Amino acid sequence: MFTERIIPVNDPKGWKSELSGFNHAFAHTWENNNAMHLSTGLPTYLYCFTKDTTKIICPISERRYKQYTDIFTPYGLSGFAGTGPCPEFNAHWHAFIDRKEYVTGFFTLNPLIDQYDYFPREDIYSYNDLYILGLSQSKEQLFSNLSTNRKRQLQHFESIKEEICLDKPALIEFFLTNYREFYEIRNASSLYQLSEESLLFLFNQNNLFMVGIMKEKSVIAVSVFGYTEYMADFLFNISLPKGKSYSVALLWFALLELKSTGIPYLNLGGGVKKNDSLADFKRRFGADVYPLCALKQIYNKEAYIKLCVDVNADPDNRIGYFPPYQKP
Repeated sequence: MFTERIIPVNDPKGWKSELSGFNHAFAHTWENNNAMHLSTGLPTYLYCFTKDTTKIICPISERRYKQYTDIFTPYGLSGFAGTGPCPEFNAHWHAFIDRKEYVTGFFTLNPLIDQYDYFPREDIYSYNDLYILGLSQSKEQLFSNLSTNRKRQLQHFESIKEEICLDKPALIEFFLTNYREFYEIRNASSLYQLSEESLLFLFNQNNLFMVGIMKEKSVIAVSVFGYTEYMADFLFNISLPKGKSYSVALLWFALLELKSTGIPYLNLGGGVKKNDSLADFKRRFGADVYPLCALKQIYNKEAYIKLCVDVNADPDNRIGYFPPYQKP
């Protein structure tokens, strides 16, 4: 026997209860998914499957295109998390999909969470790299792994620490004041365009850490991290031009703070593209490189082909944004 249920985002108690016992990331949490929901307004839920002693969960949002519905993982590195293998899961999953009449599914896959081969390899696509630090190493080893340039940038870290700001209201005010302009100048993805309501909700959660630099009684840079007991994620960094040079010190301070609480990993994320300057910034922290993968599934092929043709997209090409007709 098996059971399936979906926990809506308006049931935080049920969502949190289902996550108990799972190796999961911040992107799986109710806090993160509710924040995303406040911006998108899209139906969002936690899919839960149980068979014998195995449980599998995944956060999911629905989005419409014309009269059709697709599903995807909300912003962040989440995906399917399970407590053990289940060879029958793929068949149960597709039966669920058939009942819901979805056309496609796009799911980020977290490399720190064992997916137990729940899905066919041909549906999994690697499209970037992730840089992840193992925080179980000693402080000395973490420092030793830094590039020569990173070590040089941290040689005055002790004096910089005097300028570290942990005053959350001040950090939030700075972020909200500068956030949109910072990302607009950089032509950042629309994924970063969260509403102020979402950001305020997110920043006031207990499983979110903010750290900044204050100069002459004014914040000039902020870094933001979400975490669970299993791993942390580097979510945002914004700065004024004069605060840009402090990004290394902020990240070093944060990783030491997260390490001190016993969190074993810090996901730094990746570049906008492989091997770009942002990827290089993260690589120089001595992080391990993991493939960033996504599960891309087509459930209703006839509808999918029709919708691709409508936007002059090749239905046989699943490289790039998926599904192509949903591209913002």
